[in-house]
Order: sequence, then structure tokens, then C-alpha cells
Amino acid sequence: MGLSSAMQWWEEWQLRILVLASCFIQYVLFFSIWMRRAPILRRLRVLVWVAYIAGDAVAIYALATLFNRRNQTSDGESSALEVLWAPILLIHLGGQTFISAYSLEDNELWKRHTITLVSQVTVALYVFCKWGSGERMLLAAAILLFVVGILKFARKPWALRTASFNSLQASSSVSLPEAQSSAPIYSLEEY
Repeated sequence: MGLSSAMQWWEEWQLRILVLASCFIQYVLFFSIWMRRAPILRRLRVLVWVAYIAGDAVAIYALATLFNRRNQTSDGESSALEVLWAPILLIHLGGQTFISAYSLEDNELWKRHTITLVSQVTVALYVFCKWGSGERMLLAAAILLFVVGILKFARKPWALRTASFNSLQASSSVSLPEAQSSAPIYSLEEY
């Protein structure tokens, strides 16, 4: 097996491998809830962290591969199921319901996730619009998955924004009555 045949094999199977890898990562994240609960399995937190980081990267890479494949094959020779992979990858980009951020610092990245949301939904919609098959059942399933994928993916930046430090600080501020607000404020260093 030469280098050219290996490259040809990768070109043919790349998208399938990436979608399967994204599914596997989502399963690891799904089952990681039990890793956090069991004291013995807490040592596998590095695996959860790697899966959390790799989940978005693999799904974005798969969407980019799907986008490039759509640009290269405009005659519709690719698989009819590829139209379903774009919304499924959007669902994967939404992540698991119970883990929107791995650490508190990740909550401050909600603007980056919003830009990722807009760009990846645009790519997925482009792939969907370039799909030229007339199968009505597959089209209906793809539209339903798109709605679910966009809503699930939009939930992630919203959850990060509402859990960000500035949002929590703004929601927990208590207004003081007039008499108390004019009183001098003392710091602990003065005592």
C-alpha cells in the first residue's frame, strides 16, 4: 500500500471516520457523569477534559470536510445520508446537557461560542442547500434535525453567558436603601 493509495483511502473514508469519532466522543462525555460521581473513576478526569476539548474540534473539522466535499462534488454523487450529518454535527457541537463548560473560566468564552454558532450553522445550511436530492422523507428528517441542532447548539453560548462572572455579578447585585447608601464604606484593611 503506497502513499497515494493511503491518501485515496483517507479521502474516501475521512468524513465517515470523523462522524464516528464525533459520536464516540459524545458517548464518552455522556457516560462521564458516572465518572464524576464514583470516587474510583475520578482519576479519569483527564479523559473527560480531552473529550470535552476534542468534541468541538472533531465536529468542526467534520463540518469543514463536509463543506469541502460539497464544493468539490456539485453533481450530487455523494451519499444521500450526508445531508443528515450536518445537523447531527450541530447537535454534537451543542455538547451534553449536563456539561456546557468544563471549568468556570470557560463561561467567559461565550462570545467565541456565539461566533462559532453563527459560522457553523452557516456552513451546515450551505451544505444542506447544496444537497440536490428529491427524497421527501430524508428532507423532512433533515429539517427536523436542523431545528433540533440549531436549538441545542444555541443553548451552549446562552448557558455560558448566563453563568459568566459578569452576568452572575449583575444578577446578584442588591440595591441598598438611600440611608445606607450614603454611609461610608470601610474596608477590612482599616481595622
